[in-house]
Amino acid sequence: MRLRLSGVVLATTLLLATLASAAPLVRRALVIAHNTSDDPSLPALRYADDDGVLWTETLRRLGVETTLLVDADEETLRTDAAVLSGTRPPTLEEVARAVAALREDVQADHARGRQTDVLLIYVGHGNTDALGRAYFTLLGGRLDRSAFYTRLVDPLGADFVHVVVDACRASGVVGSRGKPDVAVLAELRGVLEREQLATRPHVGATFAESDSGETHEWSRLRAGVFSHVVRSGLMGGADVNGDGAVEYSELAAFVTASLQEVKAVPIRLSVHAYAPSREPRRPLVDSAPRGPSLLLPAGLEHARISVEDEGGRRLADVRRADHQTVSLRLPVRDSYWVRTPTAEARITLAQLGNGLPRLNPRELRERGPAEDALRRGLFAIPFDRSFYEQYVATSSFVPVDFSPDAGAPLVVHAEPRPPLVWEAGLVTQRAPLGLSPFVTGPGLALRTTWAPYTLGLRATYVFSPLTRDDVSLQRLSVQGLLGLQASGPVAPFIEAAGGWSLVRVSYPGATQGDPTVLSAQLSGGMVVQQERLRVRVAGFLGVDVLTTDGRERGDPIAGVEVALGY
Repeated sequence: MRLRLSGVVLATTLLLATLASAAPLVRRALVIAHNTSDDPSLPALRYADDDGVLWTETLRRLGVETTLLVDADEETLRTDAAVLSGTRPPTLEEVARAVAALREDVQADHARGRQTDVLLIYVGHGNTDALGRAYFTLLGGRLDRSAFYTRLVDPLGADFVHVVVDACRASGVVGSRGKPDVAVLAELRGVLEREQLATRPHVGATFAESDSGETHEWSRLRAGVFSHVVRSGLMGGADVNGDGAVEYSELAAFVTASLQEVKAVPIRLSVHAYAPSREPRRPLVDSAPRGPSLLLPAGLEHARISVEDEGGRRLADVRRADHQTVSLRLPVRDSYWVRTPTAEARITLAQLGNGLPRLNPRELRERGPAEDALRRGLFAIPFDRSFYEQYVATSSFVPVDFSPDAGAPLVVHAEPRPPLVWEAGLVTQRAPLGLSPFVTGPGLALRTTWAPYTLGLRATYVFSPLTRDDVSLQRLSVQGLLGLQASGPVAPFIEAAGGWSLVRVSYPGATQGDPTVLSAQLSGGMVVQQERLRVRVAGFLGVDVLTTDGRERGDPIAGVEVALGY
């Protein structure tokens, strides 16, 4: 009996340890894109709304549930109607609604034992007011530094928040510069490090700034230069160790390599990236779900690769080293154009898995000094392990893992751990050996959830309120729990329990009992979640292995349980 009980305890312990190391991670995103500025001296952007669409498509392809706030122009409305369906304008009110909805989703994720990362993407105009305070422009409103953190970042309650900004004077809000003045630059960067990200160890940020403090778009990309480069990195261009995840050190090194040879002033960009101090290797994105992917193997003759869709919209760019393998995870299109500076080929969605087709010569038509500087300098430096290691050696980033098993997805451990839920209730069940009409009493359980799995421990004490022939019964049980539970406010579940019980029978003038009862049962029912209170209603069947008259016998169990959890 004791050997069987030890086996149950050992199996439960192993299951707990295995599932504890695989807590699921949910990624969500809010993308805010706005073309115009409230400053008449600043011309409207042309492609911020297009960037919003591309950010949304890219993040969804990478398995991130994404909300888009954008006021699209006529051309974007016409070409991207499917993505824009149901989107709302980027006003302060809609930002507040989107943040509130994300907060509810994050709370629901935590209740199910899931970790949640939120990506906040802003593409648009940044500016400074008359007092030199930096802000992001919304439709009919502003987000200054204080509001950015108190209205967007802090209310989310996410385990980690990743901020990506493509805006002129972005650093004044996210963290380094309000206008191109060395003293102001140093002051604002110091404020950021001491008071913003330093006090929010779960927050990371990535942005770029130019010598002029301006945002740079390129008509050939139909997007902002910085947004395009970052998206290319997240799609797989920055995944230098091939594990499917893109960490801050990888993204910063990739963006630096991609922009390093753009020398022309004022379009030269400098990159700023701050990984979350709580977990410096926290990935912005991880292994993506199945979908369109373009494999660029080591030894491929072409180093500089661009991928466009049939409408001419640039989806991704990379500059590979000869020995570097790159896998680009692309938004869904019917077909793609794969281009190098001198050749191109059309490839259908169905052909993506067959490798690159033969590329045919193409005609170059580049005009203007700025466009020429971008064409020659953008993605001019190959990004590989050698560049990455040199970059990390001169930075404060924690390097990625290049061990042989680094190709496996990185298992992320982060606080808070999945929640523990206490439940107290009332159990009513068939009496042991049928010696009483029924037994009833309190039950206490402790459960934790790694969706869809539940694990825990339960203790129950039942007795016979009604006696038969002056026979009273008591049963004390301690069991380990393992189950499956659906998500949602009303969630069905099924759960197995096994453990030890003590059964005591009192007769007139005598007491007998079995202190080594092995018990097992299977239960099913519903869990109703309301705010912080949960109600569990279950029915169960099982068996106690009792020793009576020197022989073991199986005694059936059947009953119901109602419990409240917090």
